[in-house]
Amino acid sequence: MKITKEVKVGVVSMFAIALLVWGYNFLKGTNLLYKSKTVYTVYPSVAGLAKSSPILINGFQVGVVESIYFHHDQTGKVVVELLITENDFLIPNNSIASLISMDFLGSKAIALKVGNSATELQSGDTLIADLEKSMFDDVGEQLLPIKEKAENFLTGMDSTMADLKLVIQDLDDVFNDRNKRKISEILTNLNTTIVAYHEVATTMDATVKSMRPTLKNLKTFSDSLAALEMAETMKKAEATFQQMSEVMEKINKGEGSLGLLVNNDSLYYNLESTSKNMDKLMIDMKEHPKRYVHFSLFGRKDKD
Repeated sequence: MKITKEVKVGVVSMFAIALLVWGYNFLKGTNLLYKSKTVYTVYPSVAGLAKSSPILINGFQVGVVESIYFHHDQTGKVVVELLITENDFLIPNNSIASLISMDFLGSKAIALKVGNSATELQSGDTLIADLEKSMFDDVGEQLLPIKEKAENFLTGMDSTMADLKLVIQDLDDVFNDRNKRKISEILTNLNTTIVAYHEVATTMDATVKSMRPTLKNLKTFSDSLAALEMAETMKKAEATFQQMSEVMEKINKGEGSLGLLVNNDSLYYNLESTSKNMDKLMIDMKEHPKRYVHFSLFGRKDKD
């Protein structure tokens, strides 16, 4: 039986297509020559996970992610279809599918934490999902505040540079040619004033030095005059105190009118008796005024 050219072309084409499909799946990590299992897991978020991402057990790849799609319950959860191609290792059905980071770029993979069930994982089973925080996630969280601070610092630097630019512009306006001439004139006048002040200070210093002997003599004369006046005043005061002491001594001894008045109490009693008699006389005059109508100090009565 002769095989026609068309049959040969068809067989070769089918073989090429089969080889292409096997090679494509092999590059994705799926070996069609081995029996595989398709299982599922559900995550709230799968950022960084993609089709053909590896499935690992203790760092060893046992399959790939076959597909990723939203859950039919419309809650936003994401279903991940896992294709397990490893048949030499029995995976328990209570194993956990953890979503982990692979590198600093955010690439994700699924690491299977092997359970302790005696029942083997079968196609169509759903694994428990877990979002494991890897070392890279911790580093990213620690670097996030630093990143925010750096952004704030750069924003502040931009604002500072803008302000500095305005200040430089203002300085340029200040130090234009006209203002430079004015500043130069001010500095020249200030220099002249300082030189003149220096000359005046030098002259005053020489004058003060020449006046020092005169001031010294004047101070000596003033001290002598003050000492002389103070001595004379003290002498006068001492004489006055001496005279007052003598007067007080005479008064205490009863000498003179003031001494008699101070030391002799008879005058006090006489004055007290006279005052009482005057009081009686005034009372009697008020009570018997008719007795004193014709009274005369000269001993005669007045005519009516």
